[in-house]
Amino acid sequence: MVGSNRSFGYDAAATFANFIATPSIWDAFAVRSVIPTIPVTQVATNDHVLVSLLSHLIYSATGSRSEVLYRFLPALAAGATVGLSTGALVRRFGLLAGICAGLFIATDPLFVDNSRDLRGYSLAALGSVAGTLLLPIHGAISGRVSRVLDGLGPQVSAKPTEGLKQHVLPIHGEVSAKPTEGLKLVAYAVIMGLAMAAQLFVAVVLLCHVAWVVSERSWPRFRQLAPAWFVAALIGLGANAHIQVMEYTQHGLPPPVFYPTYPRDLVLFIIGAPVLLPVGLWLASAGLGLWTQRRAAWLWSSAAVIAVAVLVLWLGLKPAFLYPRFFIFLVPASAFLMAAAIKRWWVVAPVVLLGAVVAAVSQAPGYTQDPLALPAAAAAVEHIDASGRRACVIHSDEQVLSAYTSRFTVVTRPDELADCDAVVVVSWGVDLALRDQAAQEFPRLTTLPAYYPTVVLER
Repeated sequence: MVGSNRSFGYDAAATFANFIATPSIWDAFAVRSVIPTIPVTQVATNDHVLVSLLSHLIYSATGSRSEVLYRFLPALAAGATVGLSTGALVRRFGLLAGICAGLFIATDPLFVDNSRDLRGYSLAALGSVAGTLLLPIHGAISGRVSRVLDGLGPQVSAKPTEGLKQHVLPIHGEVSAKPTEGLKLVAYAVIMGLAMAAQLFVAVVLLCHVAWVVSERSWPRFRQLAPAWFVAALIGLGANAHIQVMEYTQHGLPPPVFYPTYPRDLVLFIIGAPVLLPVGLWLASAGLGLWTQRRAAWLWSSAAVIAVAVLVLWLGLKPAFLYPRFFIFLVPASAFLMAAAIKRWWVVAPVVLLGAVVAAVSQAPGYTQDPLALPAAAAAVEHIDASGRRACVIHSDEQVLSAYTSRFTVVTRPDELADCDAVVVVSWGVDLALRDQAAQEFPRLTTLPAYYPTVVLER
């Protein structure tokens, strides 16, 4: 929450304007265009449904537009992800290994950056961790992890199946036949479904769970868990179904783009990029942990599922917007590997800790910096409007500036600039030719500072 009163980022501002600060709670599901000049298909994929819905409830109850209020839920989920992961890893690998791995999650730039704004990534990570801990399959961690969730996890057999426990995901033990087992499966299904509602890519985690059970070759257990998987998919895919169908049937997605370095970028950003030193330290630590788990069937089944998902996106669908943060659930998974390495070789602990210190220090200067100058831009727009002049913004900037004000006119063509007294440019997502034309016609320039500064152009 440090710096939580800073301006919303681009995606968060678009989410707030289009799906949260609106008259109807159904807007959280991207059912209509809220801003007349922005088709809903243009912004629908920016809607993290669970976060939008919960935030809309807050907005409906309070009417508040405070950035601090709407950042609290993602930050709380991030903290819970760190705490829950650390507790599980301490029980599995010991105090030193668990704490070091938890510090990796808490300082990993990808995780930190995407947990500090109005986005659903941290809720997706929390649901992935909690759902995994609830998954009732055999494992070497046995009953110790079940206590992490205060008894929510399945009961553990006193004698795990010999010859099997070292070759599957080390999470839980035998499924009990007690009546509470049904409630635990319901909790698992709901948590995984809500995690997918927060960020659709959690479907990959659900597929990993299916692969783990398949790797056990326990078909009775598969049949037992199949209804929970179905319910989870129903919740998660149902929450996102309208958005996905609309995007593909109404051609709202931009043309496909091939990112040749995406697999490499995914690995590097999950393990510390863009800060160079932590990348080297953490990548080596995770690699050692991978070696310790090399005989585990769950590891290779997970790798296969993730590789297929990446290949389908990278070489098949080729979405124009493809970011490493979509796989943010791999950050706690990487922490598991680091903890495994520290358990085997304690000297890895200071390596992981050094990476955490460097990562935290390198990010600190940006904790309070505005990503965009949206509050200042809104103040400038309202000042211009109050003085009887017309403030204009270039088309597409209205989807983010509307989070703070609506007292502007949208221009889409050069000839419309003649009716403006000032042009406010707040982001990089506008028509660059029209922006340059505005700069020629409005030579007086004022810069409003931010990571990406706003420019106010006047005659």
